[in-house]
Amino acid sequence: MKKIYFLLIIIFLTAYGCGGNDKVKPSADSQTAQEVIRITNAIKTAYEQKDIDALREYLFPEFADEIKKELLFENAGLEFTTRMVRITDSSVMVTLNWQGTWEIKGKTQKNLGSSVFIYQVMTMKLAAIDGDNPFLIPVVRN
Repeated sequence: MKKIYFLLIIIFLTAYGCGGNDKVKPSADSQTAQEVIRITNAIKTAYEQKDIDALREYLFPEFADEIKKELLFENAGLEFTTRMVRITDSSVMVTLNWQGTWEIKGKTQKNLGSSVFIYQVMTMKLAAIDGDNPFLIPVVRN
């Protein structure tokens, strides 16, 4: 009989402990990671649409000017797969794999790579790209 009472108490405590309506609030790091992934996708979209104003919004000016020189394609499509987000006191680093297709002078060029996008924490602007830069057009071969 004691075992039955013990089991009923355990079941009651388990049900009571798991039945809350409390919503879990995301941590500050989680919110930062979600924001930087959103910004990374916005940069990708701005690049594909050749939207220089949007690029300037998300990149440091000299970096935006560097990418602006590469907007020589008729059409581009990039796919990003985020692998990891690391957050430090001064930067947020997004490690991603990417693949891209560019249409240049009627020819289609494809490329893929792995990159680390480095954002400054205070401004959340893209400051640098380590590894393969997805915004550089592959060499057109005749």
